[in-house]
Amino acid sequence: MVNLDVIKRNILHCIDKVYENDSDLLVRNNHEITISSKLAQYLFNEFKEYNVDCEYDKHIDQEKYNTELNQNIRPDIIIHKRGTDENNLVYIEIKTDHNRESRIFDLEKIKSMTKQVNKYKLGLFIDFNREKENSNIIFFKDGKECN
Repeated sequence: MVNLDVIKRNILHCIDKVYENDSDLLVRNNHEITISSKLAQYLFNEFKEYNVDCEYDKHIDQEKYNTELNQNIRPDIIIHKRGTDENNLVYIEIKTDHNRESRIFDLEKIKSMTKQVNKYKLGLFIDFNREKENSNIIFFKDGKECN
């Protein structure tokens, strides 16, 4: 059985590591893929029994398609086991404070991916800010916030 509190704690630890070791990436206004790949490195060390993938656009051997949103999707990071729906653990979308795009679509993707068939057990939206205390971290379960 998956303990969501432990998963959340491990993810928050990885976010702390980004701020401790790589905050210069946020100050330099790097693209979000730079930040997400750095976070994925830390997640890989915490979730060794899973695959941690950035920009992973496959569902088994097909395109990752969201029926509720009626489109292909490409999450910033997922923690899962490739080639099966049995171990879809965490679906993550990331934004940074210098990105002015709306956050609404990312939030809708997370809600949908945590409530549909073969859903992810946990969803996470991280709005990284240069200052850690101004960051926004929202967890989702079954399509609803669960902080």
